[in-house]
Amino acid sequence: MTEPVPRPAWAEIDLGAVRRNVARIGEKLNENTQFMAVVKANAYGHGDVGVARAALEAGATWLGVILVEEGVRLREAGIEAPILLLHEAPVERIDEALANDLTPCVFTEKGLWLIGEAADRAHRPVGAHLKVDTGMNRLGVPIDHIEDFARALAKEPRVEIEAIYSHFAFADAPDNPFISEQLSRFADACDRLKAVGIEPAFRHMANSAAALTRPDAHFDMARVGIAMYGLSPGPKLDGILELEPVMSLKARAAMVKRVPAGEAVSYGLRYKLRRPGTIVSIPLGYADGWPRALGSGRGASKAAVLIAGKRYPAVGTVCMDAFMVDMGDDSCDVGDEVVLIGSQGKERISADDLASALGTINYEVVTRISSRIPRVYRG
Repeated sequence: MTEPVPRPAWAEIDLGAVRRNVARIGEKLNENTQFMAVVKANAYGHGDVGVARAALEAGATWLGVILVEEGVRLREAGIEAPILLLHEAPVERIDEALANDLTPCVFTEKGLWLIGEAADRAHRPVGAHLKVDTGMNRLGVPIDHIEDFARALAKEPRVEIEAIYSHFAFADAPDNPFISEQLSRFADACDRLKAVGIEPAFRHMANSAAALTRPDAHFDMARVGIAMYGLSPGPKLDGILELEPVMSLKARAAMVKRVPAGEAVSYGLRYKLRRPGTIVSIPLGYADGWPRALGSGRGASKAAVLIAGKRYPAVGTVCMDAFMVDMGDDSCDVGDEVVLIGSQGKERISADDLASALGTINYEVVTRISSRIPRVYRG
């Protein structure tokens, strides 16, 4: 039996870069601060099982996910490290979460009661992490309601609060004064809990930005996401630590044709050639996570690719399964490698370059690469 031919578009994931990034970030943490590798959303599009294993090998001690099914997939892959659910589990999946030894978080009284009921069914007490809201106003117990929540905890002996945590509103501006304000509020929340007899074993609040710039926020654990993937949490943090991008996005030229001046390209014929040009079809599109917004018409191209170490513009409307590139007077062969994110020769296209063209952040660029794109691991 012959091996199946892989799709001519793939994301290359460098697990060696994951290990090196984790090690370098870990060196920035306080001596007793643990490292939580956040692998939610399929490890930000990089592939959760492979990245989780590499991060743990490099010194991470916890993993963070959002969905119960994300944690279950890691367990089914044989990963035994502690895994925190960063959102409350839905009632339909709480039993599955406990059966797979996932640590729940809690921030509502209903969620507390549901965990307690699940603990009864599991015939064991359950440790949970309590999330408090220090000003982001997204998830977490409001500080002014801490005492009310503590009273609910006193009535729920089946749940033990092992940690208290919160989340910064600024992931990309380490000098913003609201970060210090949130730290002050977090300290107040810890003091309020302690005053009513609740003193969790550890605290965590630092994200990637704080892990790199705010030792006063490291506490007992840092939750590191985007930096682990070799991407900066924000422009103000570019170059603060040598990080290696983990993902490259590549394809092979599907068709190469010479198109005369006056002809146009793709849906709507928005891109018209003013001179003869070599048009190359690239076999992935918006269904694969290459956004339709990267298409170009009469204006300047919003994106480029690398072919034979040179940069060429993406042109015309992005299709569901393909987009086109204008090589001008140059050419290539069907099957030649095309780099959409990554390096080729002396040229490089980064996730930040695409984010800038789209008016978004690098997080969105890598997480939107769809499951149709196979991940190929090295390192």
